[in-house]
Amino acid sequence: MSDPFASALDAIFMAPGSEAAEHTSIYGVHTTGVRIIRGRADQPLRMGDAQIITGSQVVEIRKAQVAELLDGDTLIVGTVDDAGDFVPVEELRLTGEAMIDNEGLSATIGAEPVDPSR
Repeated sequence: MSDPFASALDAIFMAPGSEAAEHTSIYGVHTTGVRIIRGRADQPLRMGDAQIITGSQVVEIRKAQVAELLDGDTLIVGTVDDAGDFVPVEELRLTGEAMIDNEGLSATIGAEPVDPSR
């Protein structure tokens, strides 16, 4: 019998709001067919007596697709066309340390857009 948590997570990652991606680790290992869910959260930062709210971007990825996420890994986010081919749209660099969910099925990590002009 399949894990009900894994089955529910599969449905969530295929639902509207998820995106197709390709992952490349800092060691050069390339993984295709990855699905991600993006999130944006405000982060409070303290500078002396002042508090500054900054925006941050995070992505959630299933551990079954990418077992280890590391600071410096890259994601190419895109779409899948009618022929089933991946069409790249944006590159993200993963930042920080991945946080694993309670069931160990997905990981969330910070992401920053990569400047295409560099």
